[in-house]
Amino acid sequence: MKDLINKNGLTVQANAKHVFEELMRGTGSVMGEGLSIFIEKPTVHEKQIVVSRAAAGGRAAESRKFLPNRFQEAWELFVGWGPGE
Repeated sequence: MKDLINKNGLTVQANAKHVFEELMRGTGSVMGEGLSIFIEKPTVHEKQIVVSRAAAGGRAAESRKFLPNRFQEAWELFVGWGPGE
């Protein structure tokens, strides 16, 4: 996985620690080629991590939601959906 950026277009290192920090204390969004991971706040007191990928090669667009304490699962999905998957 390479070339990740935040909502402001600044580079984010492609590792779990830096992405987690960006989600929780930064812009709340990290994007790569055809995929993203971001924080969604459905209510004032709730947060969810959303992992999303764009449609490509006959595959439909897809997204999955995780509670913040399940970040590791969200990260594994984000990495698994990386380019070439």
